[in-house]
Order: sequence, then C-alpha cells, then structure tokens
Amino acid sequence: MKSVLEPLKQEGLIFKRFEPFSLQTVGSRKKIGVYHGVDLQNRYVLVFVVERKSRVLQKDVREWFELKAKIENHYGYKILQNIALVRAPICSKAKALLEREKWKVIVA
Repeated sequence: MKSVLEPLKQEGLIFKRFEPFSLQTVGSRKKIGVYHGVDLQNRYVLVFVVERKSRVLQKDVREWFELKAKIENHYGYKILQNIALVRAPICSKAKALLEREKWKVIVA
C-alpha cells in the first residue's frame, strides 16, 4: 500500500479513505491493482496501478474505461477523479487517450 501512496503523495494527493478494490466483484480477471478512495475535498477517486514489463497500449486503456464503468455501476455513483499509476512503458497514444478523458497519468 505504501508503494502506491508515496507517488500519489508526491503529486499532492492525500486521502481520507483509501482501500483496495477487488476486480473479481465486477467479474474481471485483469492483473492490475485498483484502489478506491475519498480525497480531502470529498471527491471519489479511482486509482489503477499497472506494473508490468510490456508496453501499455490503447487497447489496454479502453479496457480500463470499461472497468471504470463497471466499478461505477457497482458502487452506484460517478467517480470524479481517475488516476493511472503506471510502472511500465506507455505508448504515447495511450497516454494521450487517458489525458483526453481527463485521467491523471503518473509514470513511476
């Protein structure tokens, strides 16, 4: 958990509540870490943590968008702030797609 919170803290993101979310609850078998929390401004935050050796492509990013929609449906409310903490090479088009959808991308 500390390895996830440290890069977020360096970006100025501090949370009241921060907990892992199991992707099995929405029927996914993806090998990424998902965390759900509430920041100091009472906004719901979703953090995707990706650690792998292969490059993150646009296809992967589109799958994240689908996962986010399933998670929002599970909780019953809209998540306002989305963060991708990527510890892998990321395709420039994938990063641009995330930024276009107003996701914060942190490459650690």
